[in-house]
Amino acid sequence: MTKRTTSARSLIVIVIGLVVILVEGSQALSNDRRASNLSRLEQLGLPWKKGHLTLYSSHNAKDEATIYGAELTAALDWYREQLDWSGQVRMAVLDKVDYGRVTGIPYPSPHAEYRTGLIIMADHIDEHPGFTEWDLEPIGLNTAFGFHEIGHVIAHDLGIWSPNAWVNELVANIFMAGYVRAKRPQLDGFQRGLPVRFATAGHTRGIADFDKLYFAMGQLDYLWFQFQIARVADFLVSDQAFPGVVEILRHEFPIEEARGRESVGSTLSRLERIRPGVTVIAASLPWEF
Repeated sequence: MTKRTTSARSLIVIVIGLVVILVEGSQALSNDRRASNLSRLEQLGLPWKKGHLTLYSSHNAKDEATIYGAELTAALDWYREQLDWSGQVRMAVLDKVDYGRVTGIPYPSPHAEYRTGLIIMADHIDEHPGFTEWDLEPIGLNTAFGFHEIGHVIAHDLGIWSPNAWVNELVANIFMAGYVRAKRPQLDGFQRGLPVRFATAGHTRGIADFDKLYFAMGQLDYLWFQFQIARVADFLVSDQAFPGVVEILRHEFPIEEARGRESVGSTLSRLERIRPGVTVIAASLPWEF
């Protein structure tokens, strides 16, 4: 065997090795994108404790986790009692650095991962775009957001789902508003509707655009819609038995019948079965149908 042949074969081996490394690296990146937020969270090795609510926290967010953990545990107990529901919920209260390591949603927007029952909350909500115009106390507001996220997890587990994003947000807000009205009325700032100084903040106005863009519209516009959706939710649960409201939601928006998006008018007709007059309330808000 000549030296040239040996060198050529060595080069081939090196090239094949590089290709394998590149392919494996590409697969690793792809797998990481497909990984759940829960799996990324567990890889960080953060402190956690199990109870009615499995609670994770950043090392720098232990005090905040204690506050939010107690609030959401109490809310979970109420939802379980009201609905005879026993599913699992996890919550992570994260600082800004850990937030970016776990999820692609920008800090400090709270959100839920349905398939794992994981709720991700920021340690502080006051960095959210528009916060200075809301005139709401940050810890109470972030707590209410946590109730909303529990609503997403429970609703999905109960089979409540709509192809319309705004309806799913409404359902989560119904869970929040129901608990706040029953047990934490001092935290009702979010469900009172658009704060006066935030009323003109939204650049995207159409509810159809909310369905198309969803979180891609940006944090500020997203919250502009959420305040209005929460106002509708508050109307729907007012003077209503919470289990009965959820039962109607299960009947009107069953996940197994979810097909294409429906018009706002058609959706409001369904919601009239929960509480008549909701169409008038929705029409009075500055969003566009």
